Amino acid sequence: MTSRADRIAKVAGNARSSWVLSYGDTVTLLICFFIMMITVRAGQINKVHAWVNDRLDEAATEVQEVMNAAGIEEISVSRNSKGVQITLDDPRLFEVASAQPRNTHIYQLDAVATSIRNLHIFHLLDTEHASFLKELETSGLRWLVEIRIEGHTDNMPLTRNALYRDNWELSAARAQSIMIQLQERTALSASIFAIGGFGEFQPIGDNNTQAGREINRRVEIFIGASLVQSL
Repeated sequence: MTSRADRIAKVAGNARSSWVLSYGDTVTLLICFFIMMITVRAGQINKVHAWVNDRLDEAATEVQEVMNAAGIEEISVSRNSKGVQITLDDPRLFEVASAQPRNTHIYQLDAVATSIRNLHIFHLLDTEHASFLKELETSGLRWLVEIRIEGHTDNMPLTRNALYRDNWELSAARAQSIMIQLQERTALSASIFAIGGFGEFQPIGDNNTQAGREINRRVEIFIGASLVQSL
């Protein structure tokens, strides 16, 4: 005959087993829940990234259409990880060792400014994307478009009486000059503009040839867009 103590021990053992089983089920359910939440969150992030990339693709197309309509072949438009890239690579745009564009080539800046000013990414609240942006705003996100201008030179040293100390300084001055021209022509907020000067240190051509040096003397304009945390 089973003693009372044995029956109590058996009941206690069954209770412990049931508790361990219930706890394990709970942990498993929580893990599944968090995996599901992470998956859903990742899906939302991918959706937002795809939406931003679509807007930048549209912007690149819009800029190219303006260049085509104006018949300007000296300006190239491309799309990369930095956003929309507009390259001013006409070697005649600047005087030697000067940061001011030639008056005879200001028409290129006018075309760039026109294309940027009319981009839909600056006016999304007036489009079918308004409801999506407002939905994101309730999540603490805001739409931000930035324009960064980067100057580049060849590796030819400047003369002693040059206005700028070296190619680094010259490239930055050229970027700043183009930035001012674009900001004035587009009337966009100065807060979205930034510049960078890289001198001769990011060549895309062979500095040992005249043709290579000419394509290294360039200004690159990047239009980027993102959703950032609201302040």
